[in-house]
Amino acid sequence: MTTTFREMNEAPSSTQFWLRVTFTFIVGYFTKLLSCLIHELFGHGLWAWIFGADRIWFYVSWLGFGWCKWQGLDGSYIARVMVMAGGLIDTSIVGVAALIFLYLTRRRGSFYLRFLLFWLGFWASTTQAAYLILGGLVGTGDPASLSRITGVPLVSFIVLGLALFLSAYIIISILFLSEMAPLFPEYSKGTLLFIFWLIIPLQVFLLAASPEHKLTFEQFTLSLALSILPSLVSIIFKQKINSIKP
Repeated sequence: MTTTFREMNEAPSSTQFWLRVTFTFIVGYFTKLLSCLIHELFGHGLWAWIFGADRIWFYVSWLGFGWCKWQGLDGSYIARVMVMAGGLIDTSIVGVAALIFLYLTRRRGSFYLRFLLFWLGFWASTTQAAYLILGGLVGTGDPASLSRITGVPLVSFIVLGLALFLSAYIIISILFLSEMAPLFPEYSKGTLLFIFWLIIPLQVFLLAASPEHKLTFEQFTLSLALSILPSLVSIIFKQKINSIKP
């Protein structure tokens, strides 16, 4: 059976500005929570269930962060590794799959469906990369736990996180400019991309405010400094960015 796609519906740029902003915020917020749910329940929780956990608890806060706990897990090495790595692995797969699908089918299908998939792909890929980088740098979270279990040095998680983020950064930027930015024709592509990537430092502030995670002042400062880099890169390559046609 052959599947064909219609050309993507035009972004509703004629709608009032604040309605477009509200729509973007709602979709972005909902998919942030969904990404966290995938990480905790369908990542850690699913693998804990596969390896025989008797009870599983999970929590997703309104800030988009959470945790997953389990009881009665098979104590084997493979079980401990897969359950701890499951959140990173499963969520990254969802994010990468969504972004690749959107990239290969650019400007085809429903704008609203693609908008939803874009934000899910954005959160699912960038947050996992951030967890790997931050966890590797400060020795906390899933990377630190995996390092203790496997003996893999923390620097390896930093390298993996950087590779994931750089790959996602390129694809996300192209998709944002070619398909999502037309929702706000009032602004240039360079300006929109700069503002878009400011979501990363915003997440650092939310992470610092989240009771599920504790950051020291030094960790917060380091995280904030690194989180600004994506927006700064969009300025450095502004001419190349503006050459991308929607």
